[in-house]
Amino acid sequence: MRLTERDLLLMAHVAKHRFLSTEHLQAIDGGSSQNVNRILRVLFDHGYLDRPLAQIASTVLDGSKPIIYGLGKRGAQALRAHGCKINDQVDWTEKNSRAGAIFIEHTLERAGFMTALQVACRERDDVNLLEANEIICDAPEATRRSREPLRWQVERVERGRKEIFSVVPDGLFGLSFPDGTTSYFLLEIDRGTIPLRRTDTYGTAAWRKNIEFKLRTYYEGWRADRHVEQFGVKQLRVLWVTSSRVRMENMIQIQKAVTDGRGSALFLFGSADELRSSNRLDFDWISGREEAVRLV
Repeated sequence: MRLTERDLLLMAHVAKHRFLSTEHLQAIDGGSSQNVNRILRVLFDHGYLDRPLAQIASTVLDGSKPIIYGLGKRGAQALRAHGCKINDQVDWTEKNSRAGAIFIEHTLERAGFMTALQVACRERDDVNLLEANEIICDAPEATRRSREPLRWQVERVERGRKEIFSVVPDGLFGLSFPDGTTSYFLLEIDRGTIPLRRTDTYGTAAWRKNIEFKLRTYYEGWRADRHVEQFGVKQLRVLWVTSSRVRMENMIQIQKAVTDGRGSALFLFGSADELRSSNRLDFDWISGREEAVRLV
């Protein structure tokens, strides 16, 4: 089998996002959907792409869905041969087989947002999408060397003790404009699987798994110029994609409590249901001050 540039590009997109569905890959490719499906099937049959086992169980429970692809062992070898930085110590086929349904679903939600944003930027000539790796390459040295360059940390006193609190966002991207300015965003995908608040489990791992904890950590880090220290940028917001309009409204009220009733323009909120039928750049996000805001 002779790999074409189109084959390599589709595999590179899968490698970047970890998992992508046929719908995501069709949108990124921009060509005939039938041709993309045929290419993906051939790449799968020859071991360049893989299909995680967890989607089989999901199909049985939830019915037919778009096929999900991960990078296969031969695909990783091919991308490395063409200059892509792919970890040669990982058996990607084995890693895909161990991925659980919840992890895959969350990864696909993130990938769906980023691929839709990529397509939206491609259709305009007044905005350019900056990927996370591009931003990190220009970040301070400590961030470039970090094993977790996106981990957002803040030091604060909690119940009389000084502690380090941290969150890891689901993504980082920038939007650059012809006038030389750039807006930067951390991405949080909230699928409604963690509680909005926890008050009775202080000191445990569960205590940190709630929306209020994340909002407070982002806000206090931003006030301490964590974004400048970590990424070397001044204009940064946290973009929240949540599972429903009702949950989004509750999150806005929680961040108002976190900010002493003021609300903060640091946060932008949108519900996944409304985003599905909207262009990411034309969508009216709701800020922490309950103002309608667009990304451009």
